[in-house]
Amino acid sequence: MRPILLFFLLPLLTHAQLAVPGIIPAPAELTLTKGDCRLDRPWKLIGTSIEAKALTEFLSTEISNIRSASDVVSGTPLPIILEQVVFDTLVPDGYYSLGVDLDRITITSNSEQGLFYGTRTLIQLLEYAKEHHSIPCLVIVDHPRFSWRGMHLDVVRHFFPVGFVKKYINLLARYKMNSFHWHLTDDQGWRIEIKQHPKLTAVGGQRKGSQVGPYGRLEYDSIPYGGFYTQEQIREVVAYAAARHINVVPEIEMPGHAMAALAAYPELGCTGGPYEVQRGWGVFEDVFCAGNDTVFTMLEDILSEVMDLFPGPYIHIGGDESPKDRWKVCPKCQARMNTNGLKDEHELQSYFIQRIENYVNSKGRNIIGWDEILEGGLAPNAAVMSWRGTEGGVAAAKSGHDAVMSPGSHCYFDHYQGDPANEPLAFGGYTTVQKVYSYEPVPEELNAEQANHILGAQGNIWTEYILTPEHVEYMLAPRMLALAEVLWTPKEKRDEAGFIERLEAEFPRLDAMNVNYSKSLYQVSFKLSQGTAPGSILVRTPYYGGSGVKVWQEPEVILELDGSGLTVRSDAVLKAHGYINGGATPADTSSITLRFNKATAQKITLSAQPNERYGEGGAFTLVDGITAQEKRVNTEWLGWKENVTITVDLGNEQDINSIGIGALNETHSWIHLPEQVDIATSLDGKDYSPYGTVKAETSNSGRMELGKELTAKARYVRLSVKHKATIPDGFQGAGNPSWLFLDEVTVR
Repeated sequence: MRPILLFFLLPLLTHAQLAVPGIIPAPAELTLTKGDCRLDRPWKLIGTSIEAKALTEFLSTEISNIRSASDVVSGTPLPIILEQVVFDTLVPDGYYSLGVDLDRITITSNSEQGLFYGTRTLIQLLEYAKEHHSIPCLVIVDHPRFSWRGMHLDVVRHFFPVGFVKKYINLLARYKMNSFHWHLTDDQGWRIEIKQHPKLTAVGGQRKGSQVGPYGRLEYDSIPYGGFYTQEQIREVVAYAAARHINVVPEIEMPGHAMAALAAYPELGCTGGPYEVQRGWGVFEDVFCAGNDTVFTMLEDILSEVMDLFPGPYIHIGGDESPKDRWKVCPKCQARMNTNGLKDEHELQSYFIQRIENYVNSKGRNIIGWDEILEGGLAPNAAVMSWRGTEGGVAAAKSGHDAVMSPGSHCYFDHYQGDPANEPLAFGGYTTVQKVYSYEPVPEELNAEQANHILGAQGNIWTEYILTPEHVEYMLAPRMLALAEVLWTPKEKRDEAGFIERLEAEFPRLDAMNVNYSKSLYQVSFKLSQGTAPGSILVRTPYYGGSGVKVWQEPEVILELDGSGLTVRSDAVLKAHGYINGGATPADTSSITLRFNKATAQKITLSAQPNERYGEGGAFTLVDGITAQEKRVNTEWLGWKENVTITVDLGNEQDINSIGIGALNETHSWIHLPEQVDIATSLDGKDYSPYGTVKAETSNSGRMELGKELTAKARYVRLSVKHKATIPDGFQGAGNPSWLFLDEVTVR
């Protein structure tokens, strides 16, 4: 490989030493005062209350790992004081102040929780002091923006030992997260001991193998897989989290995602089985029978034990992705609907959820569920976790219900975070550190009163393709650090450039904690847009770390460099790598392949804009010269749930021999080929001549080119794409709207 063009673009950041200690999440207020506090002397921990004294003992163990005896010189001990006081005025939950003076460090709060958060900041300050020998004198006044600052972990698809769960909780605590959502049951396993019903783990806790390879291949191994947590282990984890001011929210899935439970107790399903713990990922038709009172009796037994183990205010009951197929033909379910005057199966699901809620409420607790629990009517006291976008959270807040925002677009950490070609296999999607940091949990359409119902947000780690603790860490960090700052720091104080600089300073600390974090931050991204001249592509390489970017190309192509990037006018393969102080970053080399046709980089208009989850690049994505790869759904494809008409202005009249467009067929992900594509051309953009209809007739998964050969002279081409409105029977998600995914208009 021989670089033929080498240049450096100025990065967005420089690597000047941080003027103040790099704290994540950034405090609400930080004020520098005069002088520096020298920390190479003995430290004396002092607690002014029983709770503060207990916290000093906890803290002493932690800070003993920060420095060695050789770091300490003789001198007067430096008092580190934890002071719990009663304030004359109300302060927010989690409030603390931290003062660093020449001769002391003081953390003050009215609560043990606030003191604990102050010690999290202190730990980072002490680490900074080890690196810089002192810290500037300062005053921090701090409290969280949101009350729910959460991370989720799926231990069903793949199981993780208690020791790692504790390490996971430690990472949450370090960055002041306060909610651990523990996904304990699903189709692929039951991971929590229930003493009244031991077959849930004896049978439901084991499966005969696991799906391997990309989601759509439906390939499996035959290696038995299982595991579960005993109630003693559950209590141990809950206590461990509580000591770090983290509430553990258990999730017991119902009425769907129940195959592991049905395999153990087949009488709980509509058909009576037989059922198996599922080897594969996805959604399955068999669910808890809503017409069978035995189901509710058993679920109450389960929830009774769960609530005894988990003292927090919320029990997560799932409620997501519950097909209604079995209910539609089940005599018991239909009888339930008739008896209770329920008009459809969605109202039957609402009945199911409300009945469970009544039981949970009777024990002094509340339920929370994924946003599907809105269907058929929301249970009176339920909170909603909005994952399919913001709509569920908005609907809940407008109806006076609390909501936790967890949209797949920004909060699903099982997505790729760098170039999929250089990343471990992931479920799909594309969610970078920067994208997480850009997230705003409060939707704009809510007024102030409604916004108060947004409790916060949560990041989710589903583990279909995450087999080891090290891989969990890779998917968690550093994206969780970005989310932590979104949820803690005042919106007006958030600063992406400053965060990235602090994040880079945090990487050596993650190394010291043996955390296998992702280096994708250093991966150079390519941003494509319309060049100044028609038919040209402007290529930029925005870069968030390091000190420069090296770009080269193969094969030899003459490119023009202007003030904002590279102008490309013909086929090219571009590669790039980031550098820090002259040395290559630990990230992989980035690469893009551009292929030009007559439509490439020409003016394009759409009759309907793509869905916000799958429309990041806008209309230009369809003429940007990149042939979309199947697993790059969030970056190289545009997605709709409606018809769309695409019009391309070729700039002048041209001879045309073919017109086409790429479409994606991934039915397991509810992505279907269009019903048809109508092709037409025009000389003036007003009067169009039709050239026929292309129908997609294939059962193969993956990318398909839909096009037509023709002979025409035209300046404008139009493709009217008809979306498959409803997923047909026999496919996952039958009855729901399908997704339409398109890429790259080709005109030759």
